[in-house]
Amino acid sequence: MLHDLAPDVVTIGFGSRTDGIWQRLRQRGWGFVGKGEWRNEPVIGVSFTGDRRANCTADDLAHELLEIVREMEIAETRLW
Repeated sequence: MLHDLAPDVVTIGFGSRTDGIWQRLRQRGWGFVGKGEWRNEPVIGVSFTGDRRANCTADDLAHELLEIVREMEIAETRLW
């Protein structure tokens, strides 16, 4: 977590992987996650209570992020 914008908004970043992670989240139905910039770095913003579409928990997000990062790691290390 990089910055708490409000009590129900979390901002997270993954450096150069942030955009790819954001795109994968959106493809998996996380339509309420936003993309932005904080201190000139790409970030993902998530509001769990401020958006009526947010029907997931922080634990759900953590699980999804771990899966996405794992998939990206595997894809980057495969010898094709």
